[in-house]
Amino acid sequence: MFPVFDRSAMAAILLPMGRLSGEVTTGPGLTTRQSASGFGDPMLEFNINVIGPRAQKSIPDVLRYEPGFSVDVLADLAIPAGEYNSSQSLNLGQNRWYGRIGLPVIWQLGPWVPGRRTTLEFLPAVWLFGPNDNFVGQTLKTDPMFQLDAHLTRDFTERFWGSLDGAYYYGGLSSVNGVSGTKLDNLGVGFTLGYQIDDSLNLTFGYKSTVNDSAPQALRMDGFMVTLVYGWHPLVEGSRRLNSEK
Repeated sequence: MFPVFDRSAMAAILLPMGRLSGEVTTGPGLTTRQSASGFGDPMLEFNINVIGPRAQKSIPDVLRYEPGFSVDVLADLAIPAGEYNSSQSLNLGQNRWYGRIGLPVIWQLGPWVPGRRTTLEFLPAVWLFGPNDNFVGQTLKTDPMFQLDAHLTRDFTERFWGSLDGAYYYGGLSSVNGVSGTKLDNLGVGFTLGYQIDDSLNLTFGYKSTVNDSAPQALRMDGFMVTLVYGWHPLVEGSRRLNSEK
């Protein structure tokens, strides 16, 4: 985290890992099951605030900080270095470059007091995909995909918080050697619980499931995610030194 032209900015490296499993039914008795585990594609992320409070450059700035209504610009770029098996269609890595451009929005509701904070958050974004030239021996291309995430967050204590989550994905029509599939039109709901272990370390657990998936050809997904975030800032280190000297 650092200031850029008097605006708060953040750079991050995301390292996904886990396990995927799925099945596709194409007719009576015709079900294909696949699974994959390991590391996904590492992602580089840059975020900068464009509307909202100025960058925090001193401890008094931190004490006076309130997000109010803020808008950021977000850019992600995934590097095709994750686990990938060209003999199957389900993988953690995508064997292609991809990324997104988004506009995260935070709207503060009520007082900004630790343990009582409430926010309404939105993330509209567009995902862009390069081609995968070795998708089960064929070429996979995907159209841009629109994403809209929404979160209503609330502090339970000074370090423990939760949120109700919603997500909508549209587009992302894929084609294999020119033969098109079905574009996404998915709505999901879920929840997230987070705990601030210390000033630099945050742990979250989330669950999300699709809800508009009753049609036979609809994509059905359930996802569990555990996220561990470590970050640092000179102001955090300065605050620690002040506390240690008391």
